[in-house]
Amino acid sequence: MRIGAVIAAAGIPGGFQAYDYLENIDGSSMVRRMIYSFRRSGVEDIVAITGYRAEETEKRLAKLGAIFLRSPDYESEQMLDYAVRGLSYLSKTCDRIFFCPADVPLFTEDTLLCMIKADAPVVIPVYEGRKGHPVLLDSTLTEKIGTYSGERGLKGAIDASKAPVCLLPVDDSGVIVRAHYEQDFEELAQKEHPPAIHPRVKLQLVKDTPFFGPGIMVLLRQVDALGSVREACEKTGMSYSKGWSLIKTAEAQLGYRVVERSPGGRTGGMAGLSEKGRLLMGRYEQLERAVSDIVEEKYREIFAESGDGMPGGV
Repeated sequence: MRIGAVIAAAGIPGGFQAYDYLENIDGSSMVRRMIYSFRRSGVEDIVAITGYRAEETEKRLAKLGAIFLRSPDYESEQMLDYAVRGLSYLSKTCDRIFFCPADVPLFTEDTLLCMIKADAPVVIPVYEGRKGHPVLLDSTLTEKIGTYSGERGLKGAIDASKAPVCLLPVDDSGVIVRAHYEQDFEELAQKEHPPAIHPRVKLQLVKDTPFFGPGIMVLLRQVDALGSVREACEKTGMSYSKGWSLIKTAEAQLGYRVVERSPGGRTGGMAGLSEKGRLLMGRYEQLERAVSDIVEEKYREIFAESGDGMPGGV
Protein backbone atom coordinates (compact mmCIF):
# COMPACT_ATOMS: atom_id res chain seq x y z
CA MET A 1 0.00 0.00 0.00
CA ARG A 2 1.41 3.36 -1.06
CA ILE A 3 0.77 6.35 1.17
CA GLY A 4 1.07 10.01 0.23
CA ALA A 5 0.76 13.32 2.03
CA VAL A 6 -0.46 16.80 1.14
CA ILE A 7 0.84 19.82 3.07
CA ALA A 8 -1.16 23.02 2.58
CA ALA A 9 1.60 25.65 2.63
CA ALA A 10 -0.02 28.30 0.43
CA GLY A 11 -1.03 30.52 3.33
CA ILE A 12 -3.61 30.67 6.06
CA PRO A 13 -7.24 31.13 4.97
CA GLY A 14 -8.62 34.37 6.34
CA GLY A 15 -5.18 36.02 6.35
CA PHE A 16 -2.62 34.78 3.88
CA GLN A 17 0.14 37.00 5.23
CA ALA A 18 -0.35 35.67 8.74
CA TYR A 19 3.10 34.06 8.68
CA ASP A 20 4.51 37.61 8.66
CA TYR A 21 2.75 38.23 11.96
CA LEU A 22 4.83 35.44 13.46
CA GLU A 23 8.14 37.21 12.97
CA ASN A 24 10.22 34.54 14.70
CA ILE A 25 8.69 31.58 12.91
CA ASP A 26 10.10 30.26 9.65
CA GLY A 27 7.18 28.72 7.73
CA SER A 28 9.50 26.56 5.66
CA SER A 29 11.05 25.06 8.81
CA MET A 30 7.58 23.92 9.88
CA VAL A 31 7.04 22.23 6.52
CA ARG A 32 10.52 20.69 6.70
CA ARG A 33 9.70 19.13 10.07
CA MET A 34 6.46 17.72 8.65
CA ILE A 35 8.24 16.23 5.64
CA TYR A 36 10.75 14.46 7.90
CA SER A 37 7.94 13.08 10.10
CA PHE A 38 6.03 11.80 7.09
CA ARG A 39 9.14 10.22 5.55
CA ARG A 40 10.04 8.37 8.74
CA SER A 41 6.55 6.89 8.93
CA GLY A 42 6.86 5.43 5.42
CA VAL A 43 5.13 8.14 3.35
CA GLU A 44 6.82 8.16 -0.06
CA ASP A 45 4.97 10.84 -2.07
CA ILE A 46 4.67 14.27 -0.47
CA VAL A 47 2.99 17.27 -2.14
CA ALA A 48 3.32 20.83 -0.82
CA ILE A 49 0.69 23.31 -2.02
CA THR A 50 2.40 26.69 -2.29
CA GLY A 51 1.10 30.18 -2.95
CA TYR A 52 2.15 33.01 -0.65
CA ARG A 53 5.95 33.35 -0.97
CA ALA A 54 5.90 30.28 -3.21
CA GLU A 55 9.35 30.72 -4.78
CA GLU A 56 10.98 31.28 -1.40
CA THR A 57 9.28 28.24 0.13
CA GLU A 58 10.08 25.98 -2.83
CA LYS A 59 13.72 27.06 -2.91
CA ARG A 60 14.22 26.28 0.77
CA LEU A 61 12.56 22.87 0.49
CA ALA A 62 13.79 21.86 -2.97
CA LYS A 63 16.22 19.18 -1.76
CA LEU A 64 13.73 17.33 0.44
CA GLY A 65 12.04 15.42 -2.37
CA ALA A 66 8.61 17.04 -2.15
CA ILE A 67 6.45 17.92 -5.15
CA PHE A 68 5.27 21.53 -5.41
CA LEU A 69 1.84 22.46 -6.70
CA ARG A 70 1.32 26.20 -6.87
CA SER A 71 -2.02 27.77 -6.10
CA PRO A 72 -2.31 30.80 -8.40
CA ASP A 73 -5.45 31.99 -6.61
CA TYR A 74 -4.28 31.38 -3.04
CA GLU A 75 -5.68 34.72 -1.83
CA SER A 76 -9.23 33.59 -2.59
CA GLU A 77 -8.96 29.82 -2.11
CA GLN A 78 -9.81 27.89 1.02
CA MET A 79 -8.28 24.87 2.73
CA LEU A 80 -10.64 22.53 0.90
CA ASP A 81 -9.30 23.80 -2.44
CA TYR A 82 -5.77 22.90 -1.36
CA ALA A 83 -6.91 19.47 -0.23
CA VAL A 84 -8.67 18.75 -3.52
CA ARG A 85 -5.66 19.88 -5.56
CA GLY A 86 -3.27 17.66 -3.64
CA LEU A 87 -5.59 14.65 -3.39
CA SER A 88 -6.31 14.78 -7.12
CA TYR A 89 -2.61 14.81 -7.91
CA LEU A 90 -1.75 11.85 -5.65
CA SER A 91 -4.88 9.72 -6.05
CA LYS A 92 -3.54 7.97 -9.17
CA THR A 93 -0.48 6.61 -7.36
CA CYS A 94 -1.41 6.48 -3.66
CA ASP A 95 -3.97 4.34 -1.83
CA ARG A 96 -4.23 6.58 1.24
CA ILE A 97 -3.30 10.24 1.62
CA PHE A 98 -2.58 12.43 4.65
CA PHE A 99 -3.72 16.04 4.55
CA CYS A 100 -2.44 18.73 6.92
CA PRO A 101 -2.16 22.53 7.05
CA ALA A 102 1.45 23.73 7.29
CA ASP A 103 0.82 25.47 10.63
CA VAL A 104 0.19 22.15 12.46
CA PRO A 105 3.71 20.68 12.28
CA LEU A 106 4.20 19.12 15.72
CA PHE A 107 2.50 15.72 15.32
CA THR A 108 4.74 12.74 15.94
CA GLU A 109 5.83 9.79 13.85
CA ASP A 110 4.10 7.45 16.34
CA THR A 111 0.79 9.22 15.69
CA LEU A 112 1.20 8.76 11.94
CA LEU A 113 2.00 5.07 12.35
CA CYS A 114 -1.07 4.54 14.55
CA MET A 115 -3.24 6.30 11.98
CA ILE A 116 -1.87 4.13 9.17
CA LYS A 117 -2.72 1.00 11.17
CA ALA A 118 -6.32 2.17 11.66
CA ASP A 119 -8.63 0.42 9.18
CA ALA A 120 -11.06 3.14 8.09
CA PRO A 121 -11.59 5.32 4.97
CA VAL A 122 -11.11 8.44 7.13
CA VAL A 123 -8.88 8.62 10.19
CA ILE A 124 -8.82 11.73 12.39
CA PRO A 125 -6.53 11.99 15.45
CA VAL A 126 -8.20 13.13 18.66
CA TYR A 127 -6.34 14.56 21.66
CA GLU A 128 -8.31 15.02 24.88
CA GLY A 129 -11.57 15.17 22.97
CA ARG A 130 -10.36 17.64 20.32
CA LYS A 131 -10.01 16.63 16.68
CA GLY A 132 -6.68 17.47 15.09
CA HIS A 133 -4.41 17.05 12.07
CA PRO A 134 -3.28 15.42 9.91
CA VAL A 135 -6.31 13.65 8.49
CA LEU A 136 -5.81 10.37 6.64
CA LEU A 137 -8.11 9.72 3.66
CA ASP A 138 -8.62 6.85 1.24
CA SER A 139 -7.78 8.08 -2.26
CA THR A 140 -11.12 6.66 -3.46
CA LEU A 141 -12.82 9.60 -1.69
CA THR A 142 -11.08 12.17 -3.89
CA GLU A 143 -13.94 12.57 -6.36
CA LYS A 144 -16.61 12.92 -3.66
CA ILE A 145 -14.54 15.46 -1.76
CA GLY A 146 -13.81 17.36 -4.97
CA THR A 147 -17.49 17.71 -5.86
CA TYR A 148 -18.55 19.07 -2.47
CA SER A 149 -20.07 22.55 -2.86
CA GLY A 150 -21.07 23.35 0.71
CA GLU A 151 -19.55 25.92 3.03
CA ARG A 152 -18.12 23.67 5.74
CA GLY A 153 -14.77 23.01 4.12
CA LEU A 154 -13.00 19.67 4.30
CA LYS A 155 -15.06 18.60 7.33
CA GLY A 156 -18.25 19.19 5.38
CA ALA A 157 -16.87 17.32 2.38
CA ILE A 158 -15.97 14.32 4.54
CA ASP A 159 -19.40 14.32 6.17
CA ALA A 160 -21.11 14.60 2.77
CA SER A 161 -19.11 11.63 1.45
CA LYS A 162 -20.77 9.47 4.13
CA ALA A 163 -17.50 7.55 4.51
CA PRO A 164 -16.95 5.80 7.87
CA VAL A 165 -14.72 7.89 10.12
CA CYS A 166 -12.34 6.60 12.78
CA LEU A 167 -11.80 9.15 15.57
CA LEU A 168 -8.48 7.86 16.86
CA PRO A 169 -7.47 8.86 20.41
CA VAL A 170 -3.77 9.78 20.52
CA ASP A 171 -1.42 10.87 23.28
CA ASP A 172 0.01 13.64 21.14
CA SER A 173 -0.98 17.26 21.77
CA GLY A 174 0.96 18.21 18.62
CA VAL A 175 -2.08 17.29 16.53
CA ILE A 176 -3.98 20.32 17.87
CA VAL A 177 -1.21 22.94 18.29
CA ARG A 178 -1.47 25.56 15.52
CA ALA A 179 1.42 27.95 15.01
CA HIS A 180 -0.61 31.05 14.26
CA TYR A 181 -2.63 30.65 17.47
CA GLU A 182 0.38 30.35 19.78
CA GLN A 183 2.16 33.47 21.05
CA ASP A 184 5.43 31.64 21.82
CA PHE A 185 5.21 28.85 19.28
CA GLU A 186 8.94 28.20 18.79
CA GLU A 187 9.54 27.99 22.53
CA LEU A 188 6.58 25.65 22.90
CA ALA A 189 7.80 23.52 20.00
CA GLN A 190 11.29 23.09 21.45
CA LYS A 191 10.25 22.63 25.07
CA GLU A 192 7.15 20.45 24.79
CA HIS A 193 7.48 18.98 21.28
CA PRO A 194 11.20 18.67 20.50
CA PRO A 195 11.86 16.77 17.29
CA ALA A 196 13.31 13.32 17.85
CA ILE A 197 16.83 12.55 16.68
CA HIS A 198 16.98 10.05 13.84
CA PRO A 199 19.67 8.81 11.46
CA ARG A 200 19.31 9.88 7.85
CA VAL A 201 21.18 8.14 5.06
CA LYS A 202 21.35 9.32 1.45
CA LEU A 203 21.53 6.29 -0.82
CA GLN A 204 23.34 6.74 -4.12
CA LEU A 205 24.35 4.38 -6.89
CA VAL A 206 27.91 5.02 -8.05
CA LYS A 207 29.97 3.91 -11.03
CA ASP A 208 32.57 6.35 -12.30
CA THR A 209 30.56 9.04 -10.48
CA PRO A 210 27.41 9.14 -8.32
CA PHE A 211 24.55 8.91 -10.82
CA PHE A 212 21.35 7.76 -9.14
CA GLY A 213 19.84 8.90 -5.85
CA PRO A 214 16.86 10.59 -4.18
CA GLY A 215 16.87 13.63 -6.47
CA ILE A 216 16.52 11.76 -9.73
CA MET A 217 13.99 9.39 -8.15
CA VAL A 218 11.65 12.28 -7.36
CA LEU A 219 12.14 13.66 -10.86
CA LEU A 220 11.46 10.32 -12.58
CA ARG A 221 8.28 9.73 -10.58
CA GLN A 222 6.97 13.01 -11.94
CA VAL A 223 8.09 12.24 -15.48
CA ASP A 224 6.11 9.03 -15.19
CA ALA A 225 3.03 10.86 -13.85
CA LEU A 226 3.14 13.89 -16.17
CA GLY A 227 4.73 12.61 -19.38
CA SER A 228 7.00 15.65 -19.57
CA VAL A 229 10.49 16.37 -18.27
CA ARG A 230 9.81 20.11 -18.30
CA GLU A 231 6.66 19.78 -16.17
CA ALA A 232 8.38 17.29 -13.87
CA CYS A 233 11.18 19.80 -13.26
CA GLU A 234 8.69 22.55 -12.47
CA LYS A 235 6.85 20.40 -9.94
CA THR A 236 10.06 19.38 -8.16
CA GLY A 237 11.53 22.89 -8.00
CA MET A 238 14.37 21.92 -10.34
CA SER A 239 15.68 23.77 -13.38
CA TYR A 240 15.04 22.15 -16.77
CA SER A 241 18.77 21.97 -17.51
CA LYS A 242 19.46 20.37 -14.11
CA GLY A 243 16.76 17.76 -14.72
CA TRP A 244 18.16 16.73 -18.08
CA SER A 245 21.67 16.70 -16.64
CA LEU A 246 20.60 14.17 -13.99
CA ILE A 247 18.88 11.98 -16.59
CA LYS A 248 21.75 12.06 -19.09
CA THR A 249 24.36 11.36 -16.40
CA ALA A 250 22.39 8.33 -15.20
CA GLU A 251 21.94 7.03 -18.75
CA ALA A 252 25.63 7.46 -19.55
CA GLN A 253 26.65 5.47 -16.45
CA LEU A 254 24.01 2.77 -16.98
CA GLY A 255 24.47 2.36 -20.71
CA TYR A 256 20.76 2.49 -21.48
CA ARG A 257 17.91 4.98 -21.61
CA VAL A 258 15.99 5.63 -18.42
CA VAL A 259 13.60 8.07 -20.10
CA GLU A 260 12.09 7.55 -23.53
CA ARG A 261 11.37 10.87 -25.25
CA SER A 262 10.00 12.37 -28.41
CA PRO A 263 11.04 15.84 -29.63
CA GLY A 264 8.65 18.70 -28.95
CA GLY A 265 10.48 21.96 -29.52
CA ARG A 266 9.71 24.69 -26.99
CA THR A 267 7.32 22.51 -24.99
CA GLY A 268 9.99 19.89 -24.35
CA GLY A 269 8.11 17.03 -26.03
CA MET A 270 6.61 13.90 -24.49
CA ALA A 271 8.57 11.65 -22.16
CA GLY A 272 8.05 8.46 -20.19
CA LEU A 273 10.02 5.86 -18.31
CA SER A 274 11.69 3.11 -20.26
CA GLU A 275 11.07 -0.47 -19.18
CA LYS A 276 14.59 -0.70 -17.75
CA GLY A 277 14.17 2.69 -16.07
CA ARG A 278 11.00 1.58 -14.31
CA LEU A 279 12.67 -1.65 -13.18
CA LEU A 280 15.65 0.33 -11.85
CA MET A 281 13.37 2.61 -9.85
CA GLY A 282 11.55 -0.32 -8.28
CA ARG A 283 14.81 -1.96 -7.23
CA TYR A 284 16.21 1.31 -5.89
CA GLU A 285 13.07 1.83 -3.75
CA GLN A 286 13.38 -1.73 -2.43
CA LEU A 287 17.05 -1.18 -1.54
CA GLU A 288 16.31 2.21 0.02
CA ARG A 289 13.65 0.73 2.33
CA ALA A 290 15.95 -2.12 3.33
CA VAL A 291 18.84 0.26 4.07
CA SER A 292 16.56 2.56 6.12
CA ASP A 293 15.33 -0.34 8.21
CA ILE A 294 18.87 -1.55 8.90
CA VAL A 295 20.11 1.95 9.77
CA GLU A 296 17.19 2.53 12.19
CA GLU A 297 17.87 -0.83 13.86
CA LYS A 298 21.60 -0.12 14.20
CA TYR A 299 20.92 3.40 15.44
CA ARG A 300 18.76 2.08 18.28
CA GLU A 301 21.38 -0.56 19.06
CA ILE A 302 24.38 1.82 19.11
CA PHE A 303 22.83 5.10 20.26
CA ALA A 304 20.55 4.13 23.14
CA GLU A 305 18.52 7.21 24.11
CA SER A 306 19.87 8.81 27.27
CA GLY A 307 17.92 10.75 29.85
CA ASP A 308 18.81 14.15 28.39
CA GLY A 309 17.33 13.25 24.98
CA MET A 310 20.70 13.10 23.20
CA PRO A 311 21.72 9.78 21.64
CA GLY A 312 24.38 8.00 23.65
CA GLY A 313 24.74 10.97 26.03
CA VAL A 314 26.63 12.94 23.39
